[in-house]
Parts: sequence; C-alpha cells; structure tokens
Amino acid sequence: MTMFAPAFAFDEQHRAEGLAVRAEEITTTPGHPSADSLHLYQESARKAFETAAANAVQPDEGWRL
Repeated sequence: MTMFAPAFAFDEQHRAEGLAVRAEEITTTPGHPSADSLHLYQESARKAFETAAANAVQPDEGWRL
C-alpha cells in the first residue's frame, strides 16, 4: 500500500492528538488504571507529532521573517 506523505502526516497528526488526549486523561484522573503506562503514551504522542511534522508539506518561500 502506497501512501502519500501529506496523507500520512495528516493521519499521524490525528493519532498524536488522540494519544495526547489520552495522556491528559490519565494525568488528570487519580488512580487511573493506565497510570503506569503514562510515559509510553507521552513518548508515542511525541514521536507521532515528530513524524507528522517530518512528512508534512512545508511552504517553499515567502513566509520567513
């Protein structure tokens, strides 16, 4: 299956946002059953955001200060 980079970036961004929401839920819920896995959710979200950024289409010119 071939996926274009912008579509992959979009999917990774969506996945990262979902993981970040889950990590926040774990953080804000005392005694959450997934508390021991919080660091895994946070790391997975960070990597998904990085992957999304690396595969996103960036503007070529004209936006730099």
